Amino acid sequence: MDLFFSTNKFKLNGLSYSGFPILISKEGKVVEEALDFCIAHLIKRGRVQSKKSWVTYGKALYQFFGWCEVNGIDWRDVGNDREATILAEFRDWNLSPEGGSLAAATVNARLRLLCAFYRYAANSGWVTTVPYAMETITVRQPKGFLAHVDASGGKQTSPDIMLKTPRTVIRVLSKHQSVDLLNAITNPTHKLIVRLALTTGLRREELATFPLKYVINPATYTKHRSFIRVNLDPRDMTIKGNQPRGIDVPRTVMEALWQYVLDRRYQHESISGQRQSVLFLTESGQPYANDGAAFLGIVKKAGEVAGIPYLNVHILRHTYATHTLYAMMQSKAQTHALLYVRDRLGHASVTTTEKYLHCLSELEDALMNDYQSEIDLISWEIGSA
Repeated sequence: MDLFFSTNKFKLNGLSYSGFPILISKEGKVVEEALDFCIAHLIKRGRVQSKKSWVTYGKALYQFFGWCEVNGIDWRDVGNDREATILAEFRDWNLSPEGGSLAAATVNARLRLLCAFYRYAANSGWVTTVPYAMETITVRQPKGFLAHVDASGGKQTSPDIMLKTPRTVIRVLSKHQSVDLLNAITNPTHKLIVRLALTTGLRREELATFPLKYVINPATYTKHRSFIRVNLDPRDMTIKGNQPRGIDVPRTVMEALWQYVLDRRYQHESISGQRQSVLFLTESGQPYANDGAAFLGIVKKAGEVAGIPYLNVHILRHTYATHTLYAMMQSKAQTHALLYVRDRLGHASVTTTEKYLHCLSELEDALMNDYQSEIDLISWEIGSA
């Protein structure tokens, strides 16, 4: 079994789709059922637009069909005469050392896709039934904003092959850790990238593709506000789900970005001799490649110097969300705070944003106060040194 990704010659209804996953069997034939499902699930359905997701889904199907091929298993064999259903066997293989000893969350992600594939297969008449049963399980009920509208009673149905996963712990930096992290970064461009992440919650790929044209001279921003609204457009940059949204950049951060454009960025762009549309450039004057993959190394190295283990770029996003939510909730406007943070982060549902409510009780108030002012202060001190 091989996995290939299409070029722009792959067309549907006259439209080209490059990077689309295509499975090829050991006989050299396209696995038509997998391709048909991917077209329906990834294109016609219209909800999965990111090519990153195309890669993830393609790899998951490749793992399953490859496992079937190596073990001489017909994926259509969903009968009850098996000791365990085909998806249960595949699940257990993923958990074994041979299958990579994958985490439960990773295995469940693969199983959810395969359950969707088998539902599609059953509706298409390729199989007579699906290789799993639905069962009622107990789930955590929402707290806070949506608790009053939850009618589930803490129960929902789920395929019986799914693994129980531990509750995800959201890691958040305290005020002092954020300051220590910025202190540990010596490269001015890297420091500014981290500062923007801490004060806006931008994702890694959003930081890497943040457009130069979004940076303005704060002196021309006549509104008497401490934040400058910037409207993110998927036509200008990479945004998860291709959904536009607005972020509020602190005026102090915009001032730092404006000075970066006039000074350091101009120098870097002059080195390459090429005009670039993105804001942040490397020392050689090039955009950060692979959706800012280098940012992970930058943040991890700074975290080690600052004594902060297991740090990644997404923790900066969690930090922004939690501290912003806390600061706004001090005005007793919990509903508006959740909606505000939801819109700034680009969450499709406020229930996703609600997960940050669980972080608030775990952080001391003393570590939450004056978060933004501390970030501004340390940045100003370093820049003046």
